[in-house]
Amino acid sequence: MIRKYLSLSLACSAMVGSMMASFSTAHANESALPDEPIRFVTPYPAGGSHSLHAGIITAVGEQFMGQPLVSVIRGGGGGAVAAAEVARSTPNGTMLLFGDPTINSLRPQVEQLPYKAEDFVAVARINYSPAIFVTSPDQPFESIGEFVDYAKANPDDVVYSSDNRNGFTYTVFEMLKATADVNMRGVELGGGGPAVTQLLGGNTMAYAGDPSVVGEHLEAGTLVGLCVTDTVRFPQYEDIPTCQEEGYDVVFQFWRGVMAPAGTPDAVVAELSDGFRRMTEDEGFLRLIGKIGSGIQFLGHEEFAEALNKEQAAMRAAYLGE
Repeated sequence: MIRKYLSLSLACSAMVGSMMASFSTAHANESALPDEPIRFVTPYPAGGSHSLHAGIITAVGEQFMGQPLVSVIRGGGGGAVAAAEVARSTPNGTMLLFGDPTINSLRPQVEQLPYKAEDFVAVARINYSPAIFVTSPDQPFESIGEFVDYAKANPDDVVYSSDNRNGFTYTVFEMLKATADVNMRGVELGGGGPAVTQLLGGNTMAYAGDPSVVGEHLEAGTLVGLCVTDTVRFPQYEDIPTCQEEGYDVVFQFWRGVMAPAGTPDAVVAELSDGFRRMTEDEGFLRLIGKIGSGIQFLGHEEFAEALNKEQAAMRAAYLGE
């Protein structure tokens, strides 16, 4: 995975070198952004879906922002370390968080963290994707049904790779356990990269991760797909059924979006949102995103803020009864 990621990053840099266009003096004078690099902070370790997407975004996105876009990997605390750092930063558009529903909607509402959901404003949703439940070929099950049956017959034996409490993988496994009425134990590993490594090494028996993380292993046959947490099959892996098709009502779509500290001026938010919109329409960017098995479902800052408010309210109702 790391070798592929480095190769992809080099490809991104080469492509950007041929694509970069200088901005006019008039545009620079009109910009609401400070004339300094923008730090794009990924809150999870390298090798996971966030860092793969961020590598492409920062390589291609600079030409659409008018400022250097610098990738910063800041793992720790299941994303809380990075989120807190960005929340405390100067709200001028020069430090952005690559957020998601667990960091920005769920965890700050159900845990005591060094930041709150309202410490951020929505800039742009880049995309979303389901999880794919996977296992290794040497396990004694080949479908999600067989996995559940095995867990019921061997309640003390099943250990799966998880990310962080109330994280992406944690949530979908909790949904599976609830709908299947089964118990199994997760090992929290901090992110998709370490989680897949432990599964491939035989230390865990299953995982549920983003297609950009598990895709190359599905194609190589080193992992086997069990089901997809969406209402439709994933286009690139149409042989893997949805969890609903298999009789388990597990639907969860994981968005990735750009968040700025609360208090960032409206003009800065709007300019950043427009830059990310133009980036997601760029053919070169779309080709690179396609190479990691991902796609784009863009929302600008106003639409993203509305969707985020609804999501946060739904999670308060589900977890806190409000």
